[in-house]
Amino acid sequence: SACADYHKNPSLSVFNDVMTPRNFDNAYYQNLPKGLGVLKSDRALVMDPRTRPYVELYARDQKVFFEAFGRAMEKLGLY
Repeated sequence: SACADYHKNPSLSVFNDVMTPRNFDNAYYQNLPKGLGVLKSDRALVMDPRTRPYVELYARDQKVFFEAFGRAMEKLGLY
């Protein structure tokens, strides 16, 4: 519903993290179990038993999330 007007307003943007949109933190993962994700894939991360443990871990421990994010960015940088 947040993007319903995108045909009329092509510059529309929506933050993935509705609680702390301007901070780089783990609030995105804390919000997913509360149903505060924006995309269907956000909900899928919580519902899928293969990814739910990561959501729970990153929601619980911001340091672990930062470390995993850093490793992912390093890998991405290789490409």
